[in-house]
Amino acid sequence: MKAKELIEVLQKLDPDTLIVVDGYEGDYDVPKGAEQIYVTGPHETHWYYGDYKDCPEDEIGATKALYLIR
Repeated sequence: MKAKELIEVLQKLDPDTLIVVDGYEGDYDVPKGAEQIYVTGPHETHWYYGDYKDCPEDEIGATKALYLIR
């Protein structure tokens, strides 16, 4: 999902709508914050790992991403 896609979704919501992310073992949590990071990917990996990995800003293929902190 790109920022423009998220903005389109958020603009349609009531401003008081609760935002949640997956909980550790199940259910849901609210994000504790957000930060801008750099990642590479998507990578082929085991199903239980994410498709993207942390990387330095100057790494070839680095992509700027918004990380919602759980």
